[in-house]
Amino acid sequence: MTLCTAYIRQANETEELIFATDSCLTVAESWKHGIKLFELPRKDCLICFTGGTHRAYPLVLNLISSIHLNEYLNSTASSIEDIIDYLSDLFSDLVKKIDPEGQDIHMLRGEARFLFGGWDWKSNRFRVWKLYYKKDVEGFVFDELTADPTKKRFYTFLGEANGTDIEEDAKQAYKDLIFKEDKQDDPIDMEPLRILKGISLDKGIREVDGSLQIAKIYNSNRTEFFGIYWESSKGKPCFQGREYNDINKPLVRYFDPDTFEVLESDLPNKLNNISEELYQDDFETVKECYDEDGYLKEDLSEKKKHTLRLIFKEVAYRQFMIQQEKEEAQQEIKEEA
Repeated sequence: MTLCTAYIRQANETEELIFATDSCLTVAESWKHGIKLFELPRKDCLICFTGGTHRAYPLVLNLISSIHLNEYLNSTASSIEDIIDYLSDLFSDLVKKIDPEGQDIHMLRGEARFLFGGWDWKSNRFRVWKLYYKKDVEGFVFDELTADPTKKRFYTFLGEANGTDIEEDAKQAYKDLIFKEDKQDDPIDMEPLRILKGISLDKGIREVDGSLQIAKIYNSNRTEFFGIYWESSKGKPCFQGREYNDINKPLVRYFDPDTFEVLESDLPNKLNNISEELYQDDFETVKECYDEDGYLKEDLSEKKKHTLRLIFKEVAYRQFMIQQEKEEAQQEIKEEA
């Protein structure tokens, strides 16, 4: 069970396709730290699921492995349409091998549904499909949700929860939100994420829970996965459903769930002391990244930012060890006295 969303966000003069889901896996138990949004070997598409984890995981893992091993599907010569065709055939073939052991075979085959989408270089636009099992064809079929390229605004929700039509509830909540804020004609920004967050925090909906998993696809055939602080900006950094701390968190960009602004950098905006004594062999690197007044330069590459984070962690650890040695020395003096 889960609730996921996909929508096209218009950011300044460009567009980006956003996928997001909660992190709760439910089978015989509930576990809110599961991966439900998957990166594929090719970087122009994503897939997430709703329904039975025991059904979805084998299918998705087979897909990832198959793309890895298929030279054509893993090349730029193939398009996202090739992937969805292959995906449908693969899933259909796999579920036909399920042994029902006396249960309804069609129910077992259809226990998971999927959202799949990405950048289509052939039509020069983002495309999203819903993939699901259909009894009369005994296989997985797909409906394109972005079939009308003239439609200016696209969003969708896909979800399941016991006792409620969570999918329709989410769509209605979105409509209520944009009506309340008078955004009916505005480009979609972070409204679907706000709806997803609200439902995930609703303790009355057990099947939708855990921190949000968020990724973007850009029209440059590139995907980016984001972390998020959960359950608020004062919470812990989370990535793909797992909690971290500020020391060991993955080096990705993080969302502030209170504003849904991206925390562009967790680096200090200003350094008061850029000295060789403090930074030692990394002094020149740090100096290159900050201007003469000690402010972080705005045009730093992600590689430089990554390097700075590692440097600051090393400095913090070095200072911690120096402090520890001082305290141990002081303790020895006290004991000798």
